[in-house]
Amino acid sequence: MQGHACLVSDADKPIVVHVVTSLDFGGVESHMETLATHAGESSMRLMFCAIGGGGAVARRMTAAGADVVCMYKPIRLPSLSAIAGLYRMFRRTRPLVVHTHGAEANVCGLIAAWLARVPVRVGEEIGMPDHGRKARAAFGAVYRLAHRVLGISQAVADWLIASGEAPARKVRRMYNPVELPDARGQAPVGDVFRIGFVGRLEEVKNPLVLIDVIGKLRAEGIDAELWLIGDGSQRVPLQQRATQAGLTASVVLHGYQADPARLVRQCHVYVQPSLSEGFGLAFVEAMGCGVPVIVTATGGAAEIVQDGVTGWIVPRPDEPSLTQALLRAHALGPQRLSAMGCASRVSVQERFRPNTYLGELHDLYKEVLRDTAIAGGEA
Repeated sequence: MQGHACLVSDADKPIVVHVVTSLDFGGVESHMETLATHAGESSMRLMFCAIGGGGAVARRMTAAGADVVCMYKPIRLPSLSAIAGLYRMFRRTRPLVVHTHGAEANVCGLIAAWLARVPVRVGEEIGMPDHGRKARAAFGAVYRLAHRVLGISQAVADWLIASGEAPARKVRRMYNPVELPDARGQAPVGDVFRIGFVGRLEEVKNPLVLIDVIGKLRAEGIDAELWLIGDGSQRVPLQQRATQAGLTASVVLHGYQADPARLVRQCHVYVQPSLSEGFGLAFVEAMGCGVPVIVTATGGAAEIVQDGVTGWIVPRPDEPSLTQALLRAHALGPQRLSAMGCASRVSVQERFRPNTYLGELHDLYKEVLRDTAIAGGEA
């Protein structure tokens, strides 16, 4: 395990344990880092527990003074060792709240919190997985142990209800907090039409399609360049496809970056071609950089992007749809794209503030405590 002692001044605060699958890099990890950064604004003591390992985010959080524990348990369902480890931790720390984030964390964390009789148990769904009948039944059983189940967009909240995994009385929509980057920095220069992407290089993020898109744009006579910022299992296939297409000079794989905004600000447009996306933290951060975005119509995209004003929403995550959107973006020219990027930043600047999120979250926890008191133990 790894950890960091909390400040003495936090000793009397009620404890909230946020449980995640891992703390390496990704949307959930960024969410935890944002919470850790603003922990001083919370009336509660925040602790962070990863069932699996740590990584870049865990190291930064620990160095900044956050209370971080990495259990290094198997990341699978079910994981009896993870449930047992979490149970022991909850019995030792006696949290007022256990808040779990994502599939493995929800299953293991909510079961352990129920066994440990944690007063407030909150699960959070971060996507809209294609669950079969057995999986829906299993998650439905787990969510019966939660007092509330959060969807990180209205689309996810609606899916939770429609799928039957959680009853409407327990479901709430709560957008992720976003630490917006500084919009100032190096802007796009030169005649190259630069397209950015940030995220895990995994199949669900669909990065391979962007190689085909760059090929089509260059066939149209556009000097286009793709910047891929992130790492994952698709890195080698991306390199191979770029080589096969003769696009190695036009596709730049930057790998994981602690400060992706520095690179995103140098792009004319940002593209998120995901097959599934619950919220879209990376493209919200891109909007915060003052860059217009192109996103697929999945998850909470339509709740965040105003089509044709702050970016574009494409109906399908395929090459023709994405190519057409990028052709429209290129036709606007740098000045009009920059103006759209400014509108994009304004649209998210106040909407996802971390301190607002913390206030809403604490109100939710108080709601559960009030309802459980009225109900005599369970809400």
